Amino acid sequence: MGSGEMTESMHKVHQRLMSSIAGPVRAVFVDTPAGFQLNADELSERAAQYFQKHLNAPLSTVSFKNSSLVGLPATEATLTRLRNANYIFAGPGSPSYAARHWLNGPFSAALAERLAAGAHLVFASAAAIAASRYAVPVYEIYKVGEDPHWVDGLDLLGPYGCQTAIISHWNNAEGGTHDTRYAYLGEPRLRLLEDALPDTAVILGVDEHTACIVDLFARRCEVMGAGGVTIRRRGGETVFKTGASFPLEYLARGAGLSGPAALEAVPPPREVETEPPEGEQAPCLTSPREDSVIDLLIEVRAELRRNHQWRQADAIRQRLGALGIVVEDGKEGTHWRRAES
Repeated sequence: MGSGEMTESMHKVHQRLMSSIAGPVRAVFVDTPAGFQLNADELSERAAQYFQKHLNAPLSTVSFKNSSLVGLPATEATLTRLRNANYIFAGPGSPSYAARHWLNGPFSAALAERLAAGAHLVFASAAAIAASRYAVPVYEIYKVGEDPHWVDGLDLLGPYGCQTAIISHWNNAEGGTHDTRYAYLGEPRLRLLEDALPDTAVILGVDEHTACIVDLFARRCEVMGAGGVTIRRRGGETVFKTGASFPLEYLARGAGLSGPAALEAVPPPREVETEPPEGEQAPCLTSPREDSVIDLLIEVRAELRRNHQWRQADAIRQRLGALGIVVEDGKEGTHWRRAES
């Protein structure tokens, strides 16, 4: 979400995501992005009230304000609660602060595990930027005056072939007489940052009060909300307005993108179906990178089975099956193989 994660404009997005969860919604709010603020607890409480009032869903806080202040027992308890959640919500604050503290310890790995297991990661504003491979330190550049530069983000989409630089508040207009688009950076600083990116990186800009829903299983992205989503590389860009959808490959094939014409030339993949049409073979994962993702999903499924969470474990098996991956459980453990063509 570009912004507005706790406003009326985003109600339908939250409801849409929650409606796709089988079984009860176990929602948590992660307070790390605003962990340095003295009102961080007030923000968590506001999030809980928003979920209860507008979504009729309980929301508890997984508190991880500062990685250096959390002791081992507290950290393990926090990670346990995170791993039991299927709707993980985080929002405003500082992108660089969130990325630094999430990367400094096991928290980022836990988020990646939940994403691979099919949990919904709903990141807005600062948290969305921190999820990038290349994260922009907004406060340091806009408020302190540091030269434009990138910092390491969580790279949550990296295992799926996407080297992203996510920028929320893409169409911000609060500056009035000066340019505050692109998370308050403005056009001149955005161009300097863009020049510093490798050719394989793609900027994903999300307008305010707008959401880009990334479905990793179907490999499709959908735009909801008041504005649009911009995919940009080396000055060339394509804008997708609300209601539009596009294949994940638009984010994953950065080396081949240079502008709208190149984007339109990328053929959209067939939607993944539970059962392929008669006479067709289900699409199959093939790359070494995707093999590692399958291995991770198998490990997550094994942990779910050990905890007697059979429904979630079966869901992973079914989704892998739709992608042409056969999961076999035996006395010596679980193995997977590609379905024969």
